[in-house]
Amino acid sequence: MQQRQCVVLFGDRAWCESSTSQLLVDFNRRHLLFLSDEPVADFQTTNIKQAKRCLGQEFDAVVFDGRLAFHPDSFGQSVGTLNAGGVFILWLAVEDVRPYSQRFRRVVAQFSGQYSDFHCVDQNQILPELTAPDRAQYASDYQTSDQEQAIKAILKVVEGHRRRPLVLSADRGRGKSAVLGIAAAQLLRGSQRKIIVTAPSLSATEAVFRHAALSLQVTEHSAGLIQFEGAELRFVAPDTLLAGDYKADLLLVDEAAVIPSPMLAKLLHQYSRIVFATTLHGYEGTGRGFAVRFQSLLDVQAPGWRDCHMLEPVRWRSDDALEAFSFDALLLDAEPVEDRLVLGVELVQCSIELVDKKALLGNEVHLKQLFGLMVLAHYRTKPSDLQLLLNSEDINLYIVRYNEHIVASAWLVDEGALAPALSEAIYRGERRLKGHLLPQSLLAHMGIPLAGSLRYQRVLRIAVHPVLQRRGFAKALMTKVLNIAKDGEVDMVGTSFAADLDVMSFWRDSGFSIIRLGTQRDEVSGQYAVTLLHSCSVDGALLLDTAKRQFRQQWPDLLTMQFNQLDIDTVLAISAQCDREPSVLSESDKQEIMRFAYANATYESCQVAIRTSVSSALNSDAFFRLSLEHQQLLVMRVLQLNSIVEVVRALGFSGKAEFIAALRLASACLLEAFAAEDNLIVASE
Repeated sequence: MQQRQCVVLFGDRAWCESSTSQLLVDFNRRHLLFLSDEPVADFQTTNIKQAKRCLGQEFDAVVFDGRLAFHPDSFGQSVGTLNAGGVFILWLAVEDVRPYSQRFRRVVAQFSGQYSDFHCVDQNQILPELTAPDRAQYASDYQTSDQEQAIKAILKVVEGHRRRPLVLSADRGRGKSAVLGIAAAQLLRGSQRKIIVTAPSLSATEAVFRHAALSLQVTEHSAGLIQFEGAELRFVAPDTLLAGDYKADLLLVDEAAVIPSPMLAKLLHQYSRIVFATTLHGYEGTGRGFAVRFQSLLDVQAPGWRDCHMLEPVRWRSDDALEAFSFDALLLDAEPVEDRLVLGVELVQCSIELVDKKALLGNEVHLKQLFGLMVLAHYRTKPSDLQLLLNSEDINLYIVRYNEHIVASAWLVDEGALAPALSEAIYRGERRLKGHLLPQSLLAHMGIPLAGSLRYQRVLRIAVHPVLQRRGFAKALMTKVLNIAKDGEVDMVGTSFAADLDVMSFWRDSGFSIIRLGTQRDEVSGQYAVTLLHSCSVDGALLLDTAKRQFRQQWPDLLTMQFNQLDIDTVLAISAQCDREPSVLSESDKQEIMRFAYANATYESCQVAIRTSVSSALNSDAFFRLSLEHQQLLVMRVLQLNSIVEVVRALGFSGKAEFIAALRLASACLLEAFAAEDNLIVASE
């Protein structure tokens, strides 16, 4: 195969346009991808932010306009669409003093000096001569030996023993999606099999379905669905898959690194034949973090799991300079410090520091260690996160350092201190800002007028080296953050993340309080975002008390109106973190509950009083003295209004009779718990 070529043009728009036309004079424009935020004369352009839609396509030339605004994620995506022998033309402005751009340009200069197929051209300099690739030299149906082995491994998942999942990993351009599609086609042919493909989005599986259709010679099929002689290949989103009862002879999980590990664990339990496919060094999440987090789970739940790693590129050479450049420039292959160098390190041996990011720019080792930590810790870490960190003056970087190694870090962004008129507009629902998540949430969603004037710091990322986790490093790091925030006249430190039980537990133990649960589920994880705050000033404490009280009072009603499908473990975890207060129950409501609990009154005739008691109890100590089954039963039936059938199935009752008996007993126990805690206040009527 021919080496892919790269030409970086430093100049004004007109010169870049004319130079590109000259460079591509021998190229067929039908095989050209031109990415720009602006229309370009004589070229058909695609908006840079739409680069993701081009994944799976193949081009002989790619032009990327990075003069006005550079989009790292789109850049990485577009590099993966270029064929062997093709040319990547990158437009950059003559000067750009932003920190991220300065580093990027240093990498450009480094590669230009090392590789003959990598050219940097300043305005009005002589352009290199380029040769269009010979498209006849490679065939789209060519399979590498790695692909052949991967297809065999996938077939074995279906034809071999159950509960032996396959983890298929590869960098971009190794034909991973093609392998999934070809293997699926072979399994569908001559069978009645049902195969499900799940991924963060339907568009992410386009290549899988395209290769399956080609192998089956199916000329027409619906998006995300191929039906072939009684067999079926169907896309189902991860949250839909877990919420439903879908049967499958094989489950293919593509881009598994982008799906939260708790969801993958549920899929592993639900399906006995499953393939997890992941990109190791990607721009939509990272397989490195997936490997660290998920391998231990596989070892426990499926000890017979197998690994298949694809190394050989399909459409470019193994020593491809452009791929190496994208990895280095975007830190796609960033790694934390080696385990052996920090194994056994104690917190007392480390320092916790607020870092000057300018100093970080001059230390490439530290920069890679820092970003490598985030790659492992956060499944959605992208190249643009590095750009955000380096270019944003309002982002504060804290690290835990052991000798010359970064072993933990936290990124915080400044928010708030909004002008009164702007705060009022947000409060009234007339304005929305980019960023400022915490004050906007308190203003627009919780209706607290004074929230806009306070100063906040929001934790964007926090990560600890894998060998040092669960040893107090993250908690010590947040203690340092809070102390510096108080000295810096910050009113609040807060965070917002998907409502994962382990993560919520960490923030609770660090002194943070839940003040809101978002109303929209994440499209990938299926989880709601939970917002937590920690006060750092007198004004912050007053605001936090208001927010906590409002959330605590509204929580029972929210479970009925908005969160009736929220899983019970998350409901109870959030309820347990709310502040407690005495329960109030009228004498008439008490009598109604006793009539249901101790006599034969129907639930329907007493349900208003029962709901009142459970709503009041949810914020009391009495509720959490009940057994776990009684807590689950009362919340699911009384507050979330799940049907009897749903509750019976979820809690394992034998039928309606056992369910009613348990509900009567739970109501009786709740009244007894009130009395025992001396929390029952009889209101006169």
